[in-house]
Amino acid sequence: MCHAGTEMKALALAALMFAAPAAAAPGDCPNCTLTGKDFSNQCLQSANFQGANFDDAKLVLACLSHANLKSASLRRADLSGANLFEATLDAADFSGAVLSSTSLKDADLSRAKGLTQAQLDTACGDAKTRLPAGLSVKMCQ
Repeated sequence: MCHAGTEMKALALAALMFAAPAAAAPGDCPNCTLTGKDFSNQCLQSANFQGANFDDAKLVLACLSHANLKSASLRRADLSGANLFEATLDAADFSGAVLSSTSLKDADLSRAKGLTQAQLDTACGDAKTRLPAGLSVKMCQ
């Protein structure tokens, strides 16, 4: 779980580092270009990254629970060990993303793009995880 102090520090840092629009709340970065950035071990819980570009980004062990990643591009991003609990993932693009040990508990990936069974075989979810037709994920321990 993320801790509030760590979360706020990470979100404020993300907003400053990536020049979020002036009107955005701290930590929000909708439509930002975050290509190749390293967010490993960062708590970005509940952040708004709608439409953001995380192509080739490193999100290893990142806490993205409750984050808004609607229409975000996560192409070739490394999400190893990331927590996507209840993240908004509508139309997010996971083409080539690494999902090794990624927690997809209670996540709705039913309209996600680029997901493969091979990716999901390395991740885990729960009974509330929703996936595109024909795909499955093992239960988290």
